[in-house]
Amino acid sequence: MLGLPEYLPWLVWLFPIFSSLLVPFLDKLGSKYRDFFVIFSGLATLILAVMLIPPVYSGETIQQGIEWIPIADIKLGVYLDPLSALFTILIAFIGFVVLLYSLNYMAHEEGLARYYFFMLFFIGSMIGLVMADNFLQLFIFWELVGLCSYALVSFWYKKPEAVKAGIKVFLMTKIGDIALLAGIFLIYIHVHSLSYLQVFEQSKNIATPILTVASLLFLFGATVKSAQLPLHTWLYSAMEAPTSVSCLLHGATMVKAGIYLIARTHDMFSVIPIWLNSLAWIGALTALIGATLALHTPDIKGVPAYSTISQIGFMMAALGVASSSTDLGWFASIFHMISHAFFQGLGFLAIGGIIHQLGTRDMRKMGGLRREMPITFALCIIVILARSGIPPFSSFFSKGLIAKSVLSTGNILLALLIYSAAALTFAYSYRFLVLTFAGKKPAYLEKTKIHEPPSLMLLASSILAAGCVILGFLGEFITQFLHSRFIFNLSDFLSIESLLFIATLIIGGLPIYLVYQRRVVPPERIRSGALSFLDKTLEKGYFFDSLYGAISRGFIKMARITLKALELRVMDRIPYIVAAASVRAARLLLYRFDKGLDELTHLTAHAIEFHSLKIKRTHSGALPQFVMAAILGFLFLSLLLLLTIR
Repeated sequence: MLGLPEYLPWLVWLFPIFSSLLVPFLDKLGSKYRDFFVIFSGLATLILAVMLIPPVYSGETIQQGIEWIPIADIKLGVYLDPLSALFTILIAFIGFVVLLYSLNYMAHEEGLARYYFFMLFFIGSMIGLVMADNFLQLFIFWELVGLCSYALVSFWYKKPEAVKAGIKVFLMTKIGDIALLAGIFLIYIHVHSLSYLQVFEQSKNIATPILTVASLLFLFGATVKSAQLPLHTWLYSAMEAPTSVSCLLHGATMVKAGIYLIARTHDMFSVIPIWLNSLAWIGALTALIGATLALHTPDIKGVPAYSTISQIGFMMAALGVASSSTDLGWFASIFHMISHAFFQGLGFLAIGGIIHQLGTRDMRKMGGLRREMPITFALCIIVILARSGIPPFSSFFSKGLIAKSVLSTGNILLALLIYSAAALTFAYSYRFLVLTFAGKKPAYLEKTKIHEPPSLMLLASSILAAGCVILGFLGEFITQFLHSRFIFNLSDFLSIESLLFIATLIIGGLPIYLVYQRRVVPPERIRSGALSFLDKTLEKGYFFDSLYGAISRGFIKMARITLKALELRVMDRIPYIVAAASVRAARLLLYRFDKGLDELTHLTAHAIEFHSLKIKRTHSGALPQFVMAAILGFLFLSLLLLLTIR
């Protein structure tokens, strides 16, 4: 490893996990010791992750393992290649920034030992997931990531909404987890190994129908974890978590796990056409639906939440049109994943500062904040430009590559979905800016003193803002780091495709300018007019939650009916039936036994009488004399014996 310690890949994920275990003890010493240790742990994890760059950049792939389950030939190990190293660095970087932000944002909250414990454990578990060298180890960390998300989403457990959201996140993602576990089991049955290298090498020998089923199970597990259609609704519910948690959840951890799984297994499953097609269409449809929901929601945290659903859809669609891990679509997806981590992370941190000041998430109660919060306003402009894909921000390059990869398939409908989602991205981002910062300050805020967030919150946000600007110019380095066949050249973006992409953004932003900023047609009139049904549909989130609620209620009703029928009509009657049968059996047995006993007694008496009569006939009848003689003889012998002894 170019002179680096061999245990370094292990240390990167073990360090934050073990550090999390020490947080409760340091909390007992005082908040200063705890906070210092948390920041130190986050920074140390980032430094360890960055130290992985030289060996990976030089083309070295590292696989290390120790015996874990010998009978199944499963090892506990690490697998370090460009993909896992890139994810590790991103997770550690975003994790450190969020921990820094949390020092101010969560300063006055209760239960901070629990908060920082799960944050560090979250970071360590996600790094463990991307550095696992086999599918069983990946699945264990996959579950640990889900556990951490549940604990952090329901951090404010005294709020019923937070508890319900945590349960919803946990249960909905478990549906995908079961599918993934089934896919892993199916692979193991036919390969007799869970090691990445062995599975990828021997996957060619798996029958196509079996590999197809396994690929779809993996796809379902990944899409649920990354909040894609149809089980995407948990991600908005997860907004009950603190905003810092949302930043980590969206930027670098749980929702990126599905992207990692698809990218990791892409070469193995890309030979299955239905897998690629499903991936592309699910991604494109989710990108569009997520964008429409972000355009409609009045919730300031709902905008980046639905935006993440949409942006992950872009990544999935790009992976679906890629023929291999060296293809343009694969690189475009990974590049956009990095871009998304920065601009969406920045979006959450900036929004956190606004919520911190106003105490509300309803954008309809905001406005005119650009004067009181100019730095936050500038940060939000960067978010909008970077998220929408305005040059020279990173998303311009990553989304441009996604659009190019989709156009290369020749599928007009798929391309139309992607370009429509891109137009709506600028629309909902622009709408957020107008509702929050433009216009006049609402009357109820006139007496409220509004100011910028504390310094550490601004520092953390500024770090991500700088990344949004710089990242676009690191495309060539990232292609070299990933050893991609695609050659990144800035001059290639001066093309017709780029002009078409920018024109699409303008088309998306124009209605927002006319409706929300110029108010040529007030949005209230649009909602109450011919588009009222669409407004209702968007308000209900396309009725996905209503459908799942109806299904859940149906199952609960069926369970109650079954319970009533089974318990009251069957289970409750069983003891009575058994008791009645026992009484009847006892009575029958008693009758038979009593009758048999009487018959036996009579039989015995008759037998004695019969035999006594026979014995009586064999003698003369002087039985009393015989008995008297025997007694007298016994007495005589006894007397003789006594006299002899004397």
